[in-house]
Amino acid sequence: MWSEADLARRLCLALDMAGRAVSLMAADGFTDPDDASLSIRPEKVVGETALLLLAAAPLMSNGDIRKRVDLVARRLEPYARAERVRARICLEPSLSLEHALAHICLSRLGYLDPGLDALLAASLEADGAGGCERLPHRQLEQEWMLRTWFPWANSTACAPRIDSRLPRRTALGRPTDLLSLRKDDAYAFTHALMYLTDLGGRRARPPRSGAILAAEADAVLASCLDEPDYDLGGEILLTWPYLQRRWSASANAGFAILASVEDRVGFLPSPGVSLKRANTLSGEERERYVLSRSYHTAFVMGLLCAAALSEGRRPSARIPARGAPRGAAAEFLALIGPINPKPDWRAYMEALPEAEQDAAAALLFNICLRRAASRRDLSALRAALLAGQRHGLLDAPAPRQAAQLLRRGARFADIFPSAGAAPPA
Repeated sequence: MWSEADLARRLCLALDMAGRAVSLMAADGFTDPDDASLSIRPEKVVGETALLLLAAAPLMSNGDIRKRVDLVARRLEPYARAERVRARICLEPSLSLEHALAHICLSRLGYLDPGLDALLAASLEADGAGGCERLPHRQLEQEWMLRTWFPWANSTACAPRIDSRLPRRTALGRPTDLLSLRKDDAYAFTHALMYLTDLGGRRARPPRSGAILAAEADAVLASCLDEPDYDLGGEILLTWPYLQRRWSASANAGFAILASVEDRVGFLPSPGVSLKRANTLSGEERERYVLSRSYHTAFVMGLLCAAALSEGRRPSARIPARGAPRGAAAEFLALIGPINPKPDWRAYMEALPEAEQDAAAALLFNICLRRAASRRDLSALRAALLAGQRHGLLDAPAPRQAAQLLRRGARFADIFPSAGAAPPA
């Protein structure tokens, strides 16, 4: 298993970054001086910091974690309960829970404010409190916030109204389009899982089997590692500890890749950060830039380590190689071909023993399918599927969707012969 001490160390790194983010951005947020369109709202920093603290709370028997949670919580409290927060709760009852997120998290941690509880309760009892239409995963978030806050509400009118059919209407309740994945859909998947499982703190029955959800997560993870998008990739990796499932070979590889990048860079970078630009800055200017671009990704790594530290949920330090399809990794790497510059996933895979590479062949297979589909190259898609068939890897959502795409491509070619096998982009 992955070292418990190392997971705790990484969580402490995220909590340290949270403390710096609160100090530098919780008051006024951040606006990039070179591009005013790139900005971070202070309430986003405050809310996401509170979520990280809540995820770390079950681990406060560890003195290093407890000390950091308490330090950041006390630093966060004035911003979570500032006058502007109270004003928004008062003026916008339909958004009052969103405005109160950090207050709700701090209350659950034991940092109470009965006066703000009374204001929030009054706002939720207003005629217009239910007037905001939300996507299903955002409705699930509302239920989760009410359930989290209700013990302090002092009002039975604020009791959470649980809709047992709601999880089925979220992204957890229907197959993900894995070959033309939209990030909004992937985030809807990860956020619904967070709220359904209470950040991994309760065993929940998802609307589809955990095995199917994890198989879809395997395919999404491959896309995230290939882009690379370590923000979304880290959230997708929460699937295994939140569903209390044994980590797949792809998930074990994915966690190791994110950990190696964090070790090399010093933090887990987001897709929007330019390390070249960061290296031209110094002091507080550099810290603000790095924090504004990567604090969320670092927090995701903290959430992931906190979830993995729960009993029985740690990833494996090595990829179990028993029963691996021999030669599969080499064939998929050949199909993918050379990539310049070499991505982190490839450097990691090539450093593994051959047996462990083969054990993680499903990750390479999904990358093959993703790359072929994104190029609209049905010939490459067919070659990848044939290789997957040879190695017994077809029983998964992404190859099934790839085979369906090939059949649709053939129908398209029958109707429009001059267009070739692939529909235009």
